[in-house]
Amino acid sequence: MLTKRLAACAELVSGRGIACDVGTDHAYLAAELLRSRRCKSVIASDIGEGPLQAAKRTLEQMGLLQHAELILSDGLRQIPPEGVTDVIIAGMGGETMIHILSECTWMQADVNLILQPMTKAPLLRSWLTENGYSLVQEKIVQEGRFFYTVMQVQQDGKAHSLDAFERELGTVDWDEETVRAYGRFRLGHYRRLAKQMQAAQPEMAEEYRRLAGQLEEKCRAEEETQ
Repeated sequence: MLTKRLAACAELVSGRGIACDVGTDHAYLAAELLRSRRCKSVIASDIGEGPLQAAKRTLEQMGLLQHAELILSDGLRQIPPEGVTDVIIAGMGGETMIHILSECTWMQADVNLILQPMTKAPLLRSWLTENGYSLVQEKIVQEGRFFYTVMQVQQDGKAHSLDAFERELGTVDWDEETVRAYGRFRLGHYRRLAKQMQAAQPEMAEEYRRLAGQLEEKCRAEEETQ
């Protein structure tokens, strides 16, 4: 059974062709895509031999290995693009994802790109929108006390602009209770940062106060409509 964050990634897979799970680790996501018949075939890739062997064991145990191609790859460098309709990069830092995408020479507009950053989501959003990618949608999932962002992205070759609020918190649906819970969590975080930075970095403190104010207004407005 997948974690909520990986299940959210799986839900965004188009099922049109081959899904490539980058940094597959134990191949739990790749196996679920095959088991659920969302995909007829997958590529499970990793930069290390150890994780790739673990992925092979998972797929063998589930009787799915014949539908998977295991590839030792640094990001997307060694991935053959033929037939790949979906690329999933989950469980990595935003900076690592930027490196992987900047090194990829074959990403096209018809590829459904699914990203689940563990860190630096604002930096990743900025890089994507400045480098020809559009944010199709974003989802927030919660596992225990942790919140995770899942992005569906498409390359369109155009530069897009995000305001400070969108860069920090994403283009999410504020009607959803999980998103509002995430908003309340971030609100406390911004208030603490504003207080901590007031003396040493007053301009940054003011930026965090501005974000906190916008976020408080957003959460209150959505709750009042419920």
